[in-house]
Amino acid sequence: MKWGRFKTEAKSLRLHGYWRSSASWRVRWALHHKQVPFDYVPVNLLKLEHKTPEHRKLSPLGSIPVLEVELESERVHLTESMAIFEWIEEVYSLKGPALFPGTPLERAVIRSLCETINSDTAPLQTPRAQKRHSADPAAQAAWAVDFIREGLSAFDVLTRGTRRDFAFDTQVSAADMFLVPQIYNALRYKLDVKTEWPELFTIYERCLALEPCRLAAPDQQSDAAAP
Repeated sequence: MKWGRFKTEAKSLRLHGYWRSSASWRVRWALHHKQVPFDYVPVNLLKLEHKTPEHRKLSPLGSIPVLEVELESERVHLTESMAIFEWIEEVYSLKGPALFPGTPLERAVIRSLCETINSDTAPLQTPRAQKRHSADPAAQAAWAVDFIREGLSAFDVLTRGTRRDFAFDTQVSAADMFLVPQIYNALRYKLDVKTEWPELFTIYERCLALEPCRLAAPDQQSDAAAP
């Protein structure tokens, strides 16, 4: 494989994801934010489509999202949302607003905010983690709520010196794209986000008013409310 080809734009992009997956929402939003066209391929997690041999050829872990990148003579499948963000930013640097704006130090801060959600919060509240913890639905929910509360509380503290209109200053960034789907999950678990983290909730509502975020939102996807 000639990895140098990654320096050029793809012929086409196909995003394999699930409508309510927070990681899928992040990547959909990033693509819309950068004004990069893509096709959406639903993967129904409840029907275990992510565990099929066909999907595992794209992602050996059976994870989503997967960004299928068609180059001139080959296809490459990118997994892990943060890696996908980095690729989008590098390849489509001249399209749309930056995902990681600012100076090198500011971009590092934005990445650290992303990872607070990506590495330390979201993976611990997935169905896979919940089921390893307990077979009891109530215990699973309590487990998820504990990690969501811990993650959002940390994000709240980390952004006290950075947030204005958005998580980092006045420009929407990757930090918001990781935060907003996590707040959506928190609301699904009946957490009172508006009371516990009022400034984060204000950012959440502000982001939902943005067209790229709206286009990427769960209820706008072709598989929305899929059983």
